[in-house]
Amino acid sequence: MEFTDLEKIILDRIQREFPLVRDPFFDMAQESSIDRNEFLATARSLKERGIIRNISGIFNAGRLGYVSVLVAFQVDARDIEHAAEIINSHPGVSHNYLREHRYNIWFTVTAESEENLEKAVIYLSNKVNAADYLLFRNERMLKIGMILNIKGGTPHKGLEYPQSGVHGKSGVKLSQEEKEAIRLLQIDLPLVADPFAYLIDAHNGKIPEDSLLEHSRRFKRKGIMRRYSAVLRHVKAGFTANAMTVWKYGREADIDHIAQIFFSRPMISHLYLRSVYPGKWEYPLFAIIHARSEGELDGIIRDLSLESGLRDYQVLRTLREFKKERVIYNSQLFNDWERQAGI
Repeated sequence: MEFTDLEKIILDRIQREFPLVRDPFFDMAQESSIDRNEFLATARSLKERGIIRNISGIFNAGRLGYVSVLVAFQVDARDIEHAAEIINSHPGVSHNYLREHRYNIWFTVTAESEENLEKAVIYLSNKVNAADYLLFRNERMLKIGMILNIKGGTPHKGLEYPQSGVHGKSGVKLSQEEKEAIRLLQIDLPLVADPFAYLIDAHNGKIPEDSLLEHSRRFKRKGIMRRYSAVLRHVKAGFTANAMTVWKYGREADIDHIAQIFFSRPMISHLYLRSVYPGKWEYPLFAIIHARSEGELDGIIRDLSLESGLRDYQVLRTLREFKKERVIYNSQLFNDWERQAGI
């Protein structure tokens, strides 16, 4: 995918933190020495071409009182399409992929309680006739977030969110106004001047613009909202290869040193320590890697192995994307799905 210089500047800027002000596009255009109307027109073109996926807030599920887990199902190849459709019906499923492995369907699911989460996974496994499944709980988040290096030069390393303090798992009690602010901040931001005012009007918002912006800044300070920015469609942006890699290390390994090696790689978007199942799954370090080609991807993996000293790893290449969308928190959809499923 070839982009103009202007498109590269805009794609680079909108992936980073948005100014949480009345007219963020004016601020970003001014910062980039671009006319605002030209900035907006170019951004609209990128959106229409499917390169910009959406612009909205990315929230910390734990801080909102939700629980999440990565799930791997082993499903018969003949049942893949039907299984993906059933899994995608859950409103808490944000990502769902077909991967190159015996455990072939991998998805993340969020629910309002641990009990509801476990019931949902059992229900889904039965509905899709999964031969086996594994739940990978997040033991430690090392990195989440990646800025695709469209413009060239020194790439961004991404974002890190430690699972402690304000970014921890404890839920916060929210007022009705705060819940309304979260509802609005999860909606794709329109590419217009004064977009937050437009958003409130278009979606029957119950709070004024100033309150929405103040809540958004406070959510960010308290770690309730991780960031507010654009997400691109990787393949349309030229990053056509990606894989989930899993790594095994010995008891004597310096995991903090290893984590730093992986974290420093800008093309790793997610880096976690997750559950292990002795005798069944013994790869606790999960790293999702993106690249412009399969050859580049293979090179990144080889370099990581050499630098970290980790020789025992698996590469689960992405074969299909079944679903990728943000969870809508505080939504009646959860109750509706659970009622329909009888759980």
